[in-house]
Parts: sequence; structure tokens; C-alpha cells
Amino acid sequence: MVLSYLPDVFWNGVCQLGAWLLDRQKGHIARASIKLAMPDMEPRRSHQIARASARHSLNYVLSLPRLKHTCYQLHDLPTVQEAVAEDRGVIIISLHTGPPDLGTMALTRAGIHTKTVIGAGKQSPWLNSLGRSALQRAGIQFIQRGNPTAVIQAIKQKYAVFLYSDMRAREMPVTFFGHETSAPASGIYTAILSKTPILFHYCTLAENSEWQLWFERFDIELKGNRKDSVQHNLQQLIHKMEAVIRNHPELWIWHYDRFNLKKKIRKPS
Repeated sequence: MVLSYLPDVFWNGVCQLGAWLLDRQKGHIARASIKLAMPDMEPRRSHQIARASARHSLNYVLSLPRLKHTCYQLHDLPTVQEAVAEDRGVIIISLHTGPPDLGTMALTRAGIHTKTVIGAGKQSPWLNSLGRSALQRAGIQFIQRGNPTAVIQAIKQKYAVFLYSDMRAREMPVTFFGHETSAPASGIYTAILSKTPILFHYCTLAENSEWQLWFERFDIELKGNRKDSVQHNLQQLIHKMEAVIRNHPELWIWHYDRFNLKKKIRKPS
């Protein structure tokens, strides 16, 4: 694809312009979300995080055509290999910090059979098409969201399946930074049902602009019944996500309306 060979100066210019437009359009959502999550933060620091988040969020999208050329360091490969060795498949629950599916590509290159779940593309078919094309070029196998049978089948075939669980969904109520919301629960539910190991995955960014890929084992704690077990473990994963976001707030997608604030706050005139 021609886009993947365009010079960095082109992508930097597009990213700066796109980030400015994103922050201009949804910056009030980002700043209100940061205030909800970290109320003690000074406004000046909140503005800095919002602006940096806009740049990173645009860069994540723009990284898709260039995913194969992205610099990264894969940490914790033995942790992944130990989970794979249990021969029950692996569920990898990811956080939106870093280029989408960079971890999927890294594990695929390391010899781990992986698949990722991507959006159905109903709201942005062209972006979904671009993403699917980019994943194919990077050698990444994918499953369209809304096909739980395909996810379960991939687990049965011993794949490591990547799921993003920091987005808003109506599957199960949780708290996110102390505020009531909801989150996808299918990953936890499937893991409990099939006794599949879970890994928590996120990215950080080094000073040399090289992405650092981290994988942590997440051990399921069983409670009184299946619903309580899913609820408890999903909330524990959310707490892990909160800790990463607190340590690297500029890397998370604050302009995404995670707290459903669009109807509650006004955009500044």
C-alpha cells in the first residue's frame, strides 16, 4: 500500500492537524473525563494531557498503514509462552495505549498463533476497511466483533485472542475511576467457562519513541456463582487499567466519551 511508504514528515503533519481538530471538537469531553478520573489534577496539567492524548489517539489510527514499520520492544514473552503451553488457548485483554494490534503483530512474529477482534465497522465502514487491509498486510488474523462463536472457536483451536475491554459496553456494570459505567464482560465470561488463561496487555512509550509491549498474567478468582465471578474479575481488570492510565495518562484515549458525558456537558462556544 502506497500510504505505508510515505515519509514521516507527511504523517507528522497529518497527525498534528488531525490532533488539533480532534481536540477542538472533543477537547471538552477529554478535559471533563480527566477531571472525573483524577479530580486533584491541576487544570494546566489536564490541558497538557488532553493535547498529548489527541496527538497519540490520531497517531494510533494513522499507525495502521505503517504497523509493520513500527518500532517496538516485546517484554514478557515467557509469560505469554507459559499461558500458551497450558493448551487451552489464551485470552488477552488489552488497553487502548499504543498502536492498535501492535501486540498482536509482535506475538505473531514471535511464533504465537494469534487473532484479534475488530469492530464491525457500522459507523465508519471506510475506516474499518482500511483497518482490515492493514491487518492483513501485517499478517494479523482477525475476527469481526459481534461473532462470539468465532471467538470461542478460535480459543478451541488454541489461539491467543486479543480483546479490548476499556471501551463502553452494555454487557456488565462496573466502576471506572470510581464512577458507575459498564464494560465488555465476554472475555472474562469465556475464560471462566473454558478455563482459559487470561493475560492483561498494554503499551508504554520509551524516550526514544519505541513502544514497549507488556503482558501480565491475570488469575481468575472464583466467587459464589458465575455471574459474581465475572463481575468481580472484570472489576479487578478495570482497576489494573486504571493504574496504567494513572501512570501514563497522555497515552490513553480521553477524547473517547468513556463516561458518556456528551449529553451532560456543553461544548465551549
